[in-house]
Amino acid sequence: MKKKTRIAAAALALVVGTGTVALAASQLVSIQVLPGMNLSINGEAFVPKDVNGKEVDVFAYNGTTYVPIRAISEAFGMDVDYDAATQTAIVNEPEQVTPPYNPNEVEYVMSVAPELYTNEDGTQQYWYNGVGYEFRWWLPEEQQDNFTVKLVEGTLPDGIKLVDDHLEGNCLAAGVTDVVFTVTPKGGDPITRTLRFQFVEPDELAVAPVILWGTVGDKVEWAGINSFYDGIFYTADDLTADNTDVYLADLGSSPIGTQAGLDALAEYGLSLTYDEQTMEDGYRRADNLLEGTFTKATDGWVKISVPVYASVGTNDPDFPLDQNFWLCTNDEGNTQLVYGNIDIYLNIIDFA
Repeated sequence: MKKKTRIAAAALALVVGTGTVALAASQLVSIQVLPGMNLSINGEAFVPKDVNGKEVDVFAYNGTTYVPIRAISEAFGMDVDYDAATQTAIVNEPEQVTPPYNPNEVEYVMSVAPELYTNEDGTQQYWYNGVGYEFRWWLPEEQQDNFTVKLVEGTLPDGIKLVDDHLEGNCLAAGVTDVVFTVTPKGGDPITRTLRFQFVEPDELAVAPVILWGTVGDKVEWAGINSFYDGIFYTADDLTADNTDVYLADLGSSPIGTQAGLDALAEYGLSLTYDEQTMEDGYRRADNLLEGTFTKATDGWVKISVPVYASVGTNDPDFPLDQNFWLCTNDEGNTQLVYGNIDIYLNIIDFA
């Protein structure tokens, strides 16, 4: 959360010079100051400047050294603003964007809540999404045949159970639940991680955040986008909650990602793409990927949100994947697109 410090402008907006005039308590007063003071920050000389780049003096008054608040605050990485109505200088600690979790310690298990279907004979029944998870992937290949799993914190969502070395069951309701497990290989040290069960309603887009970090020059290859839906993500710059009908899907669409989102990724050398696949039964789908080479450092964690809508695959070879959007239906029974955001967190360092 951004921290804010409000400082009375009267104590900080002193005008430099001998016999200068300063603003105090909404009236002008004359004071005697000692100009020409030098300033050093972390062992290096610092010459403060105003917003136009002009040097501003540092002076002493009654044993206290006065410096321009904007220059000194920005030198320490703070944001500065001014409220003219209350004559208040506002110093903000810059907002730091941090990823929602340590990617080495948390994994997502994603699914969709039950959906009510009407059969041809008029009867209705719920369709449930099966949920499975293999803990063996936490371990090196040589340790995957002999290990134990223990739930150490939290409660599994209804319908999901731990069976020996894996999870199984059905998604019974939407919700987000964090559960902590330890996986201990025979003769090895336990590994502790959190599984975040992100179960959504049938008409919601479920996408886990993408966390990428490294140094300038590192290659990013096959950085997968974890979603419940197997299919390509598309988006249009004019996408809103009111134009998600299938026949509107191609309006203003770029291949993948809004142009603003693509430009934000490209600034750091990344692109949003997909790898098309044909399954053994002829079903075609696509894996969604981030690829590229880090070209620019970030200042801590940077978050880029790309608005998207999603489609699934198709069994009909006469239609390319990017022309098929059959995913869910609205209350009137018409097919609609599922839409949301891909949140991408970057932390890139430049050692040059």
